[in-house]
Amino acid sequence: MGASAYTKERLEEAADGARTLSEALERLGVTQRGKTWRARTPERLLVAQPAGQARRIPSDRLKWAMTSLGVPEHCARCGTEPVWRGRPLPLEVDHINGDWRDNRIENLRFLCPNCHSVTDNYRGRGKVRSRRGGAV
Repeated sequence: MGASAYTKERLEEAADGARTLSEALERLGVTQRGKTWRARTPERLLVAQPAGQARRIPSDRLKWAMTSLGVPEHCARCGTEPVWRGRPLPLEVDHINGDWRDNRIENLRFLCPNCHSVTDNYRGRGKVRSRRGGAV
């Protein structure tokens, strides 16, 4: 094991003058941010996921990633903005090829609820079904 940067004297000094553990850590210069997770970046979210390991990414994260990369926030079909008649109109994220695992930027677009509802793959419409009736 390597030598620690914290000597007994240094630790005692930090602890003696502190009222809380957080204060002692601050005196030692230790950040409390944790950062045990990986930083969320648009490039990490906007990828095609393998079928066996895919996890659905919430639409608000997809929207954030898309706008971070410069995708204009308006309906790709009719041009409707995210405000309609003075009120917010939440635009929806559409997977062009219908595969929710494929979050590549070229497969995503913003659609207004009206335009999204008439697409071939809206809410699972057009999924291939097995003979027993379950989704494949």
